[in-house]
Amino acid sequence: MPYEKLTQAASAQEKALFIPFFHELIDAAFDVIGEKFLTGIHVEDKANGTPVTEADKGAERVMRAMIERRFPGHGIFGEEYGIKEAAPAEPGGVRYRWILDPVDGTRSFITNSFLFGTLIALERDSGEGFRPLISSISHAAAGVRTIGTRERTVMRVETARRTFERELSVRACGSLSEATLLTTSHWTTPEQRGDARMQRLIDAVRLYRTMGDCFGYFAVASGGADIMIDPDLCYWDVAALLPVVEGAGGVITSTAGGNPLRELSAVCTAGGPLHEQVLGMLARPL
Repeated sequence: MPYEKLTQAASAQEKALFIPFFHELIDAAFDVIGEKFLTGIHVEDKANGTPVTEADKGAERVMRAMIERRFPGHGIFGEEYGIKEAAPAEPGGVRYRWILDPVDGTRSFITNSFLFGTLIALERDSGEGFRPLISSISHAAAGVRTIGTRERTVMRVETARRTFERELSVRACGSLSEATLLTTSHWTTPEQRGDARMQRLIDAVRLYRTMGDCFGYFAVASGGADIMIDPDLCYWDVAALLPVVEGAGGVITSTAGGNPLRELSAVCTAGGPLHEQVLGMLARPL
């Protein structure tokens, strides 16, 4: 079945104004995070039991300050420092809100894994509530960044020798037996909150790896994997995933097949029969 895109269409004016600023935010976050990666940084536990470091906090502080200087009327919803409400819209106008997850995959970061990333989304409210407009999944350790809109997702890779860009596209995969499945961790861990239906799915695919967090969605969007599943997400995760994945031709629903912005979980694929097969396996009674 076809799935309606949840990413709004950005105007040419919005792209010209906001996409360069996305790159400024990514540069600033990379500077903070890069200085602290692989340094044995101090780790704290938040009230919900998840880890946080000064890389998370410092990158969000820098990005928030940049947004407040450039767009003082915009809202901000960040993982580390909460919500700043957007200014009321003028009659017939719109509001914007930035969603920030400075280090998605802090557990990867603190174990010296290169798979953590920075999630940034810009949402627009035209009178019916905020919905994603533009987003980025970016990986400081790899020098890789993406910018996604409803129509396309572009990846930029920066190394010491060269910089190049290309459009991303999901790959075709019609059956579970040929699919590569990614998750953040195995379904038996408390982080995943899964059950034996996940094991049935794992047993049905060709290749299974626990290389998740935002990297899993980048892998699907870039054609490196076919399925990424998260049974438990936060809003600041989902908002940034949607434009990047949808711009690359992929689909994200909740694990029940609904709107992942409301049902905070995700099944990410190229869509088509494969997506239906995954949802069917997850819905099948034990």
